[in-house]
Amino acid sequence: MITLHVYLTPKPGQYEALKSKINDPWISTMSKQPGFVQAAMLTQFDDESSEDIEVISYWESEELRLEWVARPIHDEVFASIMDLAETISPTVKTVSNTWNI
Repeated sequence: MITLHVYLTPKPGQYEALKSKINDPWISTMSKQPGFVQAAMLTQFDDESSEDIEVISYWESEELRLEWVARPIHDEVFASIMDLAETISPTVKTVSNTWNI
């Protein structure tokens, strides 16, 4: 299993809009893809001022994740994320242990 971590910094004033577009259409469409396991959106704790967002998606394999990325629907749903984010930084990691997933 692998994870894709996508670190996003919203454009000024676009934090709520970005969170909304992460939920739908991006993750809602991603969750229907072969090999998708689950996803989580991480935001700062209540007392922190940063608006940075991290989205972690779990995939059965890197091959299945790359198949999703190669589909035209990926670019279509991710376009709204690119419009609302100032920076986007992805990292793929291998899952070496899991607990209660």
